[in-house]
Amino acid sequence: MIKNELLKVNEPNVVHETIEGEAILLDLQSGNYFSLDGAGAVIWDFIAQTGDWRKAISLISQNNGEQKELIVAAVEKFIAELIEEKLLVTVDNDAGFPKNGVEEFETALQNAARDFKIPIVNKYSDMQDLLLLDPIHDVDETGWPEAQQPEATEGLPEEQSKD
Repeated sequence: MIKNELLKVNEPNVVHETIEGEAILLDLQSGNYFSLDGAGAVIWDFIAQTGDWRKAISLISQNNGEQKELIVAAVEKFIAELIEEKLLVTVDNDAGFPKNGVEEFETALQNAARDFKIPIVNKYSDMQDLLLLDPIHDVDETGWPEAQQPEATEGLPEEQSKD
């Protein structure tokens, strides 16, 4: 069970975008990427905007009578997997989350509840080597690439510096 009240996207290690109902998440630390669709994408967007995972569960399960327990358990498991993959991290306060303007996300959750399908975290590692080679994850605070500094070989004979 998740202990903290709020969660947030593990930025800057995780970048994400939702396109046509599918959330694409890229973990720049591991090189894995993830796909969430249907209810999973809507839950992700809601948590990314509000941090309030408990409200996400409440909204998506509120009008589902006999299926409520199944939905709550499925969504808790889904969120726990996002935390386990280090895509979401816990926070202690709601600083940085908007207080207004989340009605669109609340409505999307309520709509997802009508045709609820158990959310799944689809994980892909087939491009891991390429993503970890890409210097996109080696940027400074302003977002510009930061070149790796070569190890110091000054003062070593040429034979030793090539090892």
